[in-house]
Amino acid sequence: MHDAETRTRVTRTRVWFGVMAALGLWATVGQAMRVADEGRSLVNFFSYFTIESNILVLLTATVIALRGGIDGWWQPVYLAGLVGIVITGVVYHLLLAGQQVLVGIDVWYNLVHHTLVPVGSVIGFFLLRPRLERRAWWFLVWPVAWVAYTLLRAGVSTPQFVGPEGEPPIPVPYDFLDAADRGWGQVTVMLAVIAVGAIGIAAAAIAASRRIAR
Repeated sequence: MHDAETRTRVTRTRVWFGVMAALGLWATVGQAMRVADEGRSLVNFFSYFTIESNILVLLTATVIALRGGIDGWWQPVYLAGLVGIVITGVVYHLLLAGQQVLVGIDVWYNLVHHTLVPVGSVIGFFLLRPRLERRAWWFLVWPVAWVAYTLLRAGVSTPQFVGPEGEPPIPVPYDFLDAADRGWGQVTVMLAVIAVGAIGIAAAAIAASRRIAR
């Protein structure tokens, strides 16, 4: 009976993450194709924290769907995706929702990237019940690198990201990171708040994983 229950749970988990991977692939590839067709920058597209978070979730969801679990150096990648996608969902719905008027298929891409994948990732964590090891903390390399890349690129080149509705383009993916407009003090405070949130989410996930691990 125990073995049958275990197999059922693993199968359910693999199916869940398989659906997550399929959704993420559909939305990310579809939106990238629209960006390319409209002559917009694919570099900018793949520079969004949202898109990178969704790609990390896509990668690890695929691994879990195929293998039924996550281990080794896939764990930092998994935690990076989990933390990033939770931050994506929270920041979007608190700060960014409504800044752009979306129509057609973009509404669905937006729903997948900002709502369905974040919620699905949290549910998936409790289905998967991984035991995250200390190496999972290496996930911090990615958000630190993303912040450094984003601010450095804004300072040395002239990337043109879509600004809030009715406003001109901005040099960073999100207006709360625009130091030229908001000042470095406000940007630093926002980054500090997000960093504390990221570390808190990671610590909670690691602690929970040790309680609920299979």
